Amino acid sequence: MHFVDAKGLLTGSGGHYGMNIYRGCTHGCIYCDSRSRCYQFTHPFEDIEVKQNAPELLEAALRAKRKKGMVGTGAMSDPYMHCEEELRLTRKCLEIILQYGFGVAI
Repeated sequence: MHFVDAKGLLTGSGGHYGMNIYRGCTHGCIYCDSRSRCYQFTHPFEDIEVKQNAPELLEAALRAKRKKGMVGTGAMSDPYMHCEEELRLTRKCLEIILQYGFGVAI
């Protein structure tokens, strides 16, 4: 596991948004599309990249949105990996989503 300060977190527009707090996964599912080279991982997939500033980025992005909508997570990695028990970044982001009145899909 390694930590990075991401430049952005929320993708999408028009009320349909996505966020990926983590990049990579330790589950090793053979059907996982996230292992594809098109996602340009610069580290081994099993070495989870943690966007340590995810809550701050999410809050800034949601505050700036004019249209409320749904925020999806878990499409690129498990949002509740083993490190989430300690880091609690997904939980913090879910609280921010609730605070700003957006919906969520996990």
